[in-house]
Amino acid sequence: MVYGFVIHTVGATLDETPNSSRVLYSKVFNYDMLDQKQNSDEQYLHNERIKRKQRIAIVARQAESMCLLSRQASGRPASDFIVHPTDEPIYLLEEDVGVFSLPPGDVFTSEKIVLWVSVFSLGFSLICDSQENLTLAECTLRTVVKYLVDSLKLLTNSSNVVLKADKIEMSLDKFMPHGQLLFLNHQATQALEKELSNSMPL
Repeated sequence: MVYGFVIHTVGATLDETPNSSRVLYSKVFNYDMLDQKQNSDEQYLHNERIKRKQRIAIVARQAESMCLLSRQASGRPASDFIVHPTDEPIYLLEEDVGVFSLPPGDVFTSEKIVLWVSVFSLGFSLICDSQENLTLAECTLRTVVKYLVDSLKLLTNSSNVVLKADKIEMSLDKFMPHGQLLFLNHQATQALEKELSNSMPL
C-alpha cells in the first residue's frame, strides 16, 4: 500500500542551505482515516494534520539529500541538471532514481520505504509500506513522473505544480487509486494516459 506521494524542490548542489527542499504538492492516501473522525477533538485533529505535514517535509528533505548525493557521485557536470527549454520527453538515468528506508519510530510509527525520482529541479517521492512490491512501486513512480512532467509541463515553472494540483490529483487517482498500485502493461498505461488527456484538456 502507498502511504503518500510528494513533489518537492531539489537544490542545485549539496552546498546550498541545508534542508532547503520545499514541498510543492503532497497527497496522503489514508487521509480519510483522519478527516472522517468527525467526533474527535478538534484540537487533536489540528495537531495530527500538523504532524502529517511535518512528516511529509522530513521525507522531502531526506529525498533531496539522497538525490544530491547521487548526482554528486555520478560525476556529471552541474549543467546537466539545469532545465533546458525543450519539448522532448524526459529520460531517467540510474542516478535519477533511488530508494531509502525510514525505520519504525524515525518519522512514522511503522517502517516506510521511500522511492524517489529527480528531474532537474523537481523531486518526486513515493512513500510505501515496508511490505509493498518495490519493483512495481518504482515502475509506477517512473510512469507517473514521466506523465506528469511530459503532459503537464511541470518543469516550465515550479508554480505549475501548485497551479495544476487538481490535474496531478486526477492523475494519481488513475495510476494508484486509493494508494493501490496497479499492474499495467504498456497498452494499459497508454489507455490511462489517453483517458486522462481527454478528461482534462490543457
